[in-house]
Amino acid sequence: MEQTPITQSTGSAPPVTPRVCLGQNGPAEMADFIARAGIEVLPYAHRSRASIYVDFVGARPTGMDVLSFDFTARGERAPRATADLATEKWQAAALLVISHALRLKPALLSADPPMLSVLRSAVAAATSHLPIILNGEIGTGKYNVARIIHSASRYRGPLLSVGCASLQDVEVENLTRTIPESKGLGAAIFLDEVGELTDAAQLKLLQLLQSLERTPLADAQAPASSTRFLAATNRALTTMVERGEFRGELFWRLNVLSLKIPPLRERTGDVPMLARLFLRRANPRRMFMPMALRALGSYAFPGNVMELENLVTRLAIAPLATGNSLIDVADVRRHLMVMPAEGEQVSGWQSSREEARREMILKTIAAAGGNRAEAARRLGMTRRTLQYHITKAGLSRRAIRSKPIAIDPALAAQAGRAPSGEPTC
Repeated sequence: MEQTPITQSTGSAPPVTPRVCLGQNGPAEMADFIARAGIEVLPYAHRSRASIYVDFVGARPTGMDVLSFDFTARGERAPRATADLATEKWQAAALLVISHALRLKPALLSADPPMLSVLRSAVAAATSHLPIILNGEIGTGKYNVARIIHSASRYRGPLLSVGCASLQDVEVENLTRTIPESKGLGAAIFLDEVGELTDAAQLKLLQLLQSLERTPLADAQAPASSTRFLAATNRALTTMVERGEFRGELFWRLNVLSLKIPPLRERTGDVPMLARLFLRRANPRRMFMPMALRALGSYAFPGNVMELENLVTRLAIAPLATGNSLIDVADVRRHLMVMPAEGEQVSGWQSSREEARREMILKTIAAAGGNRAEAARRLGMTRRTLQYHITKAGLSRRAIRSKPIAIDPALAAQAGRAPSGEPTC
């Protein structure tokens, strides 16, 4: 089924703020980083009151949720087998704690300096009431960054997620009415893929923002009962404004603060760490061979972290070439969409394969009667990954609707009809 346009994140406003306790040898700067994300950090003496205990020495107290880290320097000794994450960077460990406390899926994990800079900026901007646009490709974790911003803010009400691609102009007027009564705690609205709004919906949203303005934008202090807007997009909104596809007045109201989330291909050092984490959670009995991790690091991952997690999930359950629990480079190559030749640097899909896959996606959408959820199912990918490929090819929702597509009868027969009762786009 299609995602409903408006949903409330149950994990973004928990009734009780997560309490974390760092065990012995826990870095003080790590505790400060976690606290700035809106998570209460208890002193070691009060560890019995914590909901999450963070271990650094191999201790696992009973009766509480435990995350274990090994900060062993590279080459010093083999990492502890019981550690959830082995890393040299406390920032990566702090992000895993935050992801665990806020129940972020997939985990927001990085030791990449540009990515860490974005997250520091996000936490710093959380203290204001100003709108923020999160720009990044599909699968980079824009929603997770919005969750951290909301957690680190003074807004204790819910975070309402709105799928703009499915939002109608008549629903925009009801956005604030859908927020449950939060008794003056303040709430936030996350506009997912704001670049997909229709022109009529853009106008309604602009009028809504104008009606909600209570304080000057220069004033960083907002009333506790106000509503904050966080927007995400994988499109170049400035270009859309120049082309007349997006209202400039709406853009400048939302684009008070802007953060660009780097794609995974620019954070290749994070790939092995993320792959090991996903594999440990999916099947802790399996391990990556060093060559397999190098192969993963050489791939561009057009679907970013989301694609990496799906790939590792397949590797966690699929039969392996070695016949044992070791994942080798042959297994990785077999499950990747495109794998480079030896020594070749990957910058994306090869042009010929890109054109062929683009044509297949367009024909499958047409064969499914415009139903993107069904088209994604037939192509063996998630709807968000399908949306990424559509955007990468420069095809907006309006373009797909208006562009006739010749359907191969064999493809149509193979695809069949969309299930009855399933909404179409």
